[in-house]
Amino acid sequence: MMQLVIFIPRTESSLSLLRNALPMFIKRFGKVALPLPKEFCSIAVANPGNAVEMLREVVGEAFVRLWGWIPEFFREAMVEYPFAYFDCYYDMDRLRRSIDTSIEIARLVLRYRLGAKVDLNDWLAPFSSIEVVRVPDDYVVIIDDYAVLRFFEKTHGFRDVVALGPLVPTPIELLELIALGILSREYLMGVIEHVVRYVGDYVVLSRDLTEALLRLINDRDYLSFIHSLDL
Repeated sequence: MMQLVIFIPRTESSLSLLRNALPMFIKRFGKVALPLPKEFCSIAVANPGNAVEMLREVVGEAFVRLWGWIPEFFREAMVEYPFAYFDCYYDMDRLRRSIDTSIEIARLVLRYRLGAKVDLNDWLAPFSSIEVVRVPDDYVVIIDDYAVLRFFEKTHGFRDVVALGPLVPTPIELLELIALGILSREYLMGVIEHVVRYVGDYVVLSRDLTEALLRLINDRDYLSFIHSLDL
């Protein structure tokens, strides 16, 4: 049984909150599972520079901006909290696939805005290789993907979640929920329209992911759409 589930949107502000809160979680619970590649975490302490460069090469500068502080944090934790256990439950292949998915979604958004015909199934195709994420029991589990959060809620039956940021799915995460069968396909067209707006008007035109999410959660049409879903 998970000791605690913590949801963090993939934004700079939420990752900053997590960095400040992690010592408290470590002192209280001792074991923390992170949504990071095992390959990265295995070398983060011994070769922090190599670990960060690995992230940069595989998933780019944006991901490093979010998680590049982890090697330094691990080193500090080894001294201050020698009793702590960390588990990283993703792998590099999953991150590579997530980048490929992001590129494909961006391509579909461009085609949509150019008026090209796009089959509805094309929007779910990037998620066809979704693998079930497995995390260790008896850990504080950090989750940075709303679809993964709902999957674990469904399979593990937990109800209480600490959210370090808005507990609101992005339209892309709604696509993932439809692909997982957690959200009905009847909402697909509406989700696609919000994906186009989110990527084209918010992500592209924002300084960073924090600003893009703030714009999204202040979009009344989107919030109304979210409230209409069976989540």
